[in-house]
Amino acid sequence: MKFRLNLVAIALASVSTGAMAFDFGVTAANDVNNRADSWKCKNCVSNSSVIGQVGVDLGALDSDDDYAANKLKYTDGLAAGVNSDLVINSRGYRTEIKADNLGSQQGNGSIKTGRLGSWGIKASFDEKNQYTADNAQSVWTSNNGHFVENDDLVTQSLSLQRKKYQLEANYTRDRYATYVKYATEDKTGKLLSSMSNGGIIATNLAAPVDMRTQNLSAGVNFNGNNWFSEVNYKGSWFDNNNHALSIDNDAYPSVSQAADNQAHFVSALGNYRFDKTYLSGRLVSGNMKQDSNFITLTGIPNSGNQGNVEVDILDANFKVSSLIAKGLRLNASVDYSDRDNTTDIHEYEQYNYNSMTGELVENRIYDTTRTTYKVSASYNLATGQRIEAGFDRTDTERSNQDREKTDDNIFWAQWRASNFEKWDLRLKGSYSDKGGSSFLYDDAVSGDESELMRKYYLADKKSSKAEVFVTHTPLDNVSVSFNGYYSLDDYTNTDIGLIESENYGYDLSVNWQVTETLNLNGNGGYQWIDNNQAGARNDYSNYWQANTNEQFGFIGVGFDYTGLADYGISIGGNYSYALSFSDSDIDNNDVFGDFESTSHYASVFVDYALSKAMTVGLRYEIERYKDSDDTQLPVNYYPGTGPTGIKTLGELNHDYTAHLVMATFRYHF
Repeated sequence: MKFRLNLVAIALASVSTGAMAFDFGVTAANDVNNRADSWKCKNCVSNSSVIGQVGVDLGALDSDDDYAANKLKYTDGLAAGVNSDLVINSRGYRTEIKADNLGSQQGNGSIKTGRLGSWGIKASFDEKNQYTADNAQSVWTSNNGHFVENDDLVTQSLSLQRKKYQLEANYTRDRYATYVKYATEDKTGKLLSSMSNGGIIATNLAAPVDMRTQNLSAGVNFNGNNWFSEVNYKGSWFDNNNHALSIDNDAYPSVSQAADNQAHFVSALGNYRFDKTYLSGRLVSGNMKQDSNFITLTGIPNSGNQGNVEVDILDANFKVSSLIAKGLRLNASVDYSDRDNTTDIHEYEQYNYNSMTGELVENRIYDTTRTTYKVSASYNLATGQRIEAGFDRTDTERSNQDREKTDDNIFWAQWRASNFEKWDLRLKGSYSDKGGSSFLYDDAVSGDESELMRKYYLADKKSSKAEVFVTHTPLDNVSVSFNGYYSLDDYTNTDIGLIESENYGYDLSVNWQVTETLNLNGNGGYQWIDNNQAGARNDYSNYWQANTNEQFGFIGVGFDYTGLADYGISIGGNYSYALSFSDSDIDNNDVFGDFESTSHYASVFVDYALSKAMTVGLRYEIERYKDSDDTQLPVNYYPGTGPTGIKTLGELNHDYTAHLVMATFRYHF
């Protein structure tokens, strides 16, 4: 089991100015978002009607791998972008024009105008391109989801392009306000997929992607001196232009794709504040519906048994927070969620059937009801010191699933101290215990180990977590921040699958204002994730054990120098290194091989002020990226050197050095 992206790691916080953070796609540096902060007009005060700045970047990228655009924001060749953070005030009207690398592969822009305190409208555009590989090879190419065979291998690109357009408007009066927001996003490109004959033959394909998602939200709210209320609507529509994948080979049945669907929600919410007590609540009612023709094994839509799905939603929430004594606050809340699946039941053709009887299996209707109770208290031990503790419990009931009931109990506490000279400390810990009813599967019938291993989310589990946050300023011009964390998930009463998961690590950042004109910063961190799996199934002759070990690390340094400001010159730069590593073994045998990726990134800039209004500059960025995955195989390989019957898209590893040179021009108002 290999994880290329760890969501926990994305939350690693860097608090130093200009510090670089690891993004775990291994393009590590945060290069201060190319000093994006310089584009933000923070708390500007000016008599001028125009405040802010606009700029143009123009240059070129040299790279033989489009994957570099995920970090450097441009593909090989000409590179151009527009930046803006402009505010125009005129006779009570305010217009904001913003752009961030607009014209690049990761650009966005918006324009907002309106009368302060009365009304406003906004239009925005956001483009995100994600590149996976530009060297995928296959004899199969797609025509609107139908694959035809070519005489020779065809090189194809695996990438996704997202373009999002959004319009919003609001109107405000003294006691009420209303708003409406509409967004549409188109996602196109190709991604890695596969088709199988239901046996040992499988073929990887560059599957087309052509989807559109639309979202609409609107609401009206009312407020008083100590209360607030709102009624709103949210709707979502998803359309997929590729409903099935088919191939010119009778041995491969068609494969259905994500179905068209829509969701609608109406909610009412509000809050009320007494002298020392705060009440809030929310009620949501909704419906989610999927409309799709069922694709049979022969690839023919079956209009008689459509794959339509409908789920009714009901959510409710109530919270209360009260200051019952000096320094002591109590909090409590109840969340209720009900998912009622009203889908019709049919018998469908499918490869998964009851191996004991040979009967076709009906689709299951899954209903889920979940109730969460939370209570907590916070108390001020002394000036600058606070302790908090709480208990959360979640009861979940499911129908037609392997476990009807589960209950999660979480105890947590944290201590915060900011009254020590030059120190800010926070300690947090939690313990949780998950249990529930007996599993319903029949061990004598359910012989599919892989299916049972996917039930770990229903299994009994005991979890422990601890975190420490420390900020220290030993000198007036030096600050140090440290964050350490540890968590252990112990899956008790497990016959097969995940039995233990351990996650621990740290990150550290330092900022040093060496002189009035020179600032240095640095940060680094490391994370370890270890997962242990085992199989027994009451058959010790077939017992096995597997371990997955993952590591993520980063280090970065940066500087800003303004000692030549009298000459209109400012200089800055940074460097970062990141590592991602994963290894799995079964019974101490390295069956899958390693996955490893490394990234070196550096940038340097120099700006020259032509005048108070105009600045020109030059920026250089370089990325050296390499990854290797031992599980990737060439399109054609000798028998015995890989899995039997699989046809791949080739080895999609990356190994490149990319250079970006940009000339910049900025005009300051």
